[in-house]
Amino acid sequence: MEPSNSLSQAEIIPILSRATIFTGIGLIEQKMLADKCVIANYRPEEIVIEQGEIGDKLYIIIRGTVQVSIKTQSMGWKRINTLGPGDVFGEIAILRNIRRTARISTITACQFLTITARDFLAVYQYFPARARDNIQLVVAKRLQESGAHVRL
Repeated sequence: MEPSNSLSQAEIIPILSRATIFTGIGLIEQKMLADKCVIANYRPEEIVIEQGEIGDKLYIIIRGTVQVSIKTQSMGWKRINTLGPGDVFGEIAILRNIRRTARISTITACQFLTITARDFLAVYQYFPARARDNIQLVVAKRLQESGAHVRL
């Protein structure tokens, strides 16, 4: 990971508003999240999140592509998804208070907005009910698709 210059709130809010997981949150909540965001840069082929780790932040992809892999008993690492700009990852461990359900590694050079678990949960409580419901549906769908909740 490399250090980076920060973005202004005005630059961060459009990134947050394009992330489908945040559908339904208002401008006030977007500003609250934007104030907590930190930029992180990764080179190609770096591990961002390791399956089984304790989750301490979530990531929103600004630029680049990552692969989502899970460890299987028979096949080793199995790619289950590819994510790109606007996608969010790392939220499952934070919202469900479980260990990381997958490995996330960069395919290309990537830039992320990151939000610590503590900061995200502090703002999450102010999200409208429909926005919290949307996030929980996304989390449940990802858990079902990966089957990771059974393997950990």
